[in-house]
Amino acid sequence: MMKLQKIILSLLVLFTVNGAFAQTKKKTTAKKKTGVTVQKPAESPITTPDAPVVNKPAANAPTSVPMAEREQVIIPEQPVTTNTPKPSNINSGAERVITDSLSVHPIDPSNVLYRITNWRRMDLKEKINQPFFSKNNEITKFLIDGVKSGVLTAYTNDSVNTVLSMEAFNKNMLMEDTGGDQLSDEEKKAGFGDAAVDDGWGNAKPSSTTPAKKGTAAPAAGGTDDGWGGTTPAKTTPAAGTAAQPTSNGFGNSSVAAAEYFSRDLTILNIKEDYIFDKQRSRAYNSIQTITIVIPAEKTVKGFDVEVASFRYKDLDQYFRSNPKCVWYNFQNIAQHKNMADAFDLRLFSARIIKQSNPGDQYLVDLYKGEKAGLRASEQLEYKLMEFEHNLWEY
Repeated sequence: MMKLQKIILSLLVLFTVNGAFAQTKKKTTAKKKTGVTVQKPAESPITTPDAPVVNKPAANAPTSVPMAEREQVIIPEQPVTTNTPKPSNINSGAERVITDSLSVHPIDPSNVLYRITNWRRMDLKEKINQPFFSKNNEITKFLIDGVKSGVLTAYTNDSVNTVLSMEAFNKNMLMEDTGGDQLSDEEKKAGFGDAAVDDGWGNAKPSSTTPAKKGTAAPAAGGTDDGWGGTTPAKTTPAAGTAAQPTSNGFGNSSVAAAEYFSRDLTILNIKEDYIFDKQRSRAYNSIQTITIVIPAEKTVKGFDVEVASFRYKDLDQYFRSNPKCVWYNFQNIAQHKNMADAFDLRLFSARIIKQSNPGDQYLVDLYKGEKAGLRASEQLEYKLMEFEHNLWEY
């Protein structure tokens, strides 16, 4: 009896241990499956011997195709579009300035912190500018030759909007008529042209209206005394609408009525440039826009400067670099001559400011009422621009 009870008790303990072990195993397997994504297999159609097929796909439903057998879809290449601004007819002048189209080294408009336009006067007779004006290598000579050969395009003014024709350029290069007495009609009516003049030997030289002395023939109508007792024939003016005929120069050759200025007579260049501060590079640049040839006042009858033609500096830069003869003459070291384009980039010249952009488009001499005051204002502007760049980085 006691043995039977022990056997029953041991069986109960065994069943209890097996049940606890089974529950622990279920908990561990459930924890392992938590957070794990198991791919659900595709459902297979359930068939029974007495029932039809279940979960049968529709007739028009797409069938699955293996990846290897699928056709590759080719996407056509899209055209590349650039963010180029469209031309606008409104405020076209302002757009030209903002885009800096005339500069050799353009600066992105988003990097421009400050911009102002200066006009400078470059006197080629100054010693510092002599390398641009060496004999037979004058910068004005190259500019004139470039226009006449058709390589350079000349413009009427520094706005470079209107092209200067070859006929107009040749006309601007002609010297003004300096012959004759250069007397106005009022002066001739007052009798200045009829007054007798000294012949240099203490005797009065008769004019065309002075009565002749006894025993001498009066000069022909319109003729003048040649200084040797004879008369020279009067000059005949061609009829209206006819061209002036060439006259003999005394050496068997004919000379034209007017001659062109020599390249060494054109000693003034006006430079238009933009002073730009680039905030990306944290420095200021002088971007040359145009260069203008000017006849100095002392070479004209009118008594003031006369502009001949203007050129885009972008064109001049290419012209100078393509012509090895355009040499900036280094008289201190002839082994280190430079091209004129490099000399302009290095600022190897002197040119004072004569005008700065203002609403009235006035020169400094007009704004400050005098040459001396204008020269003083020019020096002040130079220091002002230098201090502007320096004071930007003071903290």
